[in-house]
Amino acid sequence: MTMIEAVSQSTGVERKVEVTAAPEGVRVTIRDGRKGTVLTYVTAPADDLITVLSDQPEGPTAITGDTAGAVRVLAIEVRRNEVWLTIGGIDAAVGLDDLMDALAALPS
Repeated sequence: MTMIEAVSQSTGVERKVEVTAAPEGVRVTIRDGRKGTVLTYVTAPADDLITVLSDQPEGPTAITGDTAGAVRVLAIEVRRNEVWLTIGGIDAAVGLDDLMDALAALPS
């Protein structure tokens, strides 16, 4: 598990993004930056996430994932060295290198 400092692009509020290995892929959790409260999360296929980060398509890309058995979408957009993540309307921006390092540190 890796915790990355982040900020909401829509509100400017501090966030934390937690990246954890899961049997179905990678669990991405967005937390409140001060209280640590879970705001939202999704488990997405690791290969899909890595492909978006590597290929860096223009505009946001939707990755379909799962949250406690319910379908949920992770919108991800790479802008130079920053990655914008949005899950169910809650957003966080993290550094591209930080997110790539977090994914590389996960067990295979």
